Amino acid sequence: HNEKLKEMERDKDRIVVYSDRSMREEDDNWESKIVGWGMVGYHQGREIFSGRGGLSHHAEVYDAELVGIAQAIKAATKYAMRHTKVKHIHVFADNTAAVTSAYGPKPALGQTQMLSVTHYIDRFLDRQGDRTVNIGWCPGHQEVKGNKRADGEAKRGAEKWSTDYTTMTNPKRRMKEKALKIWREDWKKKTPTGGFAIANRLEPRWRLREHVIHTPREVFGRLTQCRTKHVFLGEYFARFIPHKKTGCICGKRYQTCKHVIKTCPQYEGHRYILQKADEHLELGRLLGTKEGSEAMAKFLEKTGAFMKMGMKCKQKETPTEEDDENNEEEGRWWQHMERMQDEADGLMEREEEEAGRGGGEERDDGR
Repeated sequence: HNEKLKEMERDKDRIVVYSDRSMREEDDNWESKIVGWGMVGYHQGREIFSGRGGLSHHAEVYDAELVGIAQAIKAATKYAMRHTKVKHIHVFADNTAAVTSAYGPKPALGQTQMLSVTHYIDRFLDRQGDRTVNIGWCPGHQEVKGNKRADGEAKRGAEKWSTDYTTMTNPKRRMKEKALKIWREDWKKKTPTGGFAIANRLEPRWRLREHVIHTPREVFGRLTQCRTKHVFLGEYFARFIPHKKTGCICGKRYQTCKHVIKTCPQYEGHRYILQKADEHLELGRLLGTKEGSEAMAKFLEKTGAFMKMGMKCKQKETPTEEDDENNEEEGRWWQHMERMQDEADGLMEREEEEAGRGGGEERDDGR
């Protein structure tokens, strides 16, 4: 970012603006917090304006981010109107959500500030066709001069007294916190039961956990099946599909989740992956903790455990004669389908020609 900034500072027709937000809490009480915004603008490396303000304890940091961007664009466009050589405005903030949603009114939180941003930008761009405005992300707390300066302004802004500034973001946050608190209290009161009981150790939360986001879909499916015991397994077949075999591929007469994870010789070579998470291979830790779930995902991906065949399918390195025969048969089938389509197209063309000739004769007779 700093290298890009050096290039922009050499241009007389560009100004660069940074905005940031800060939050100050009083008496360690979330409800008594005050958020503030700050911004600073540069032209050819020289600071040309700055600003800050507070938003009271009924606003959120996201609101402060949007207000900071709006105030930055307002000041930048005002400066550019007075200095006509300025054609391009670059606004940077370290909050991706605010950056991506700032321009263009949407039925979303922070809509008032989005309208302000859109108004300032459109008014600036409508004056001349060669003007541009760019709102982009910059790294925070990474020795970026403008971001560091805007952060300082935001901290001072959070100390300023402000009139009551209430947004929809604030009640939404409090509503979600209250609902999550009730959910967690209810979760703690209930004794886990069923096949998922041993894995039901992760406290509820709104956001997806990392092992959910970063695990391949197929592997995550098997991990979920394993945690709920609804998986291709002897003990599952014995309960729900009695006519299926309940034995393990290693020869054990009754296959269980515990056997596959702890003792089955088929997976001995990859069991070290699980032992990194828990040396004793305790199922509750492997299936009911963050570290255990991540280790289980790696184990399942490497071994193919809990697949229908009980192992990972190996991809053929070289095609066999059977593969060649199948490919030839498929090729012949496609050729047959193409011939059928060509014949159908030809028949339709002939019918259309005959219909056209017939229609012409009728018109002649009519005359």
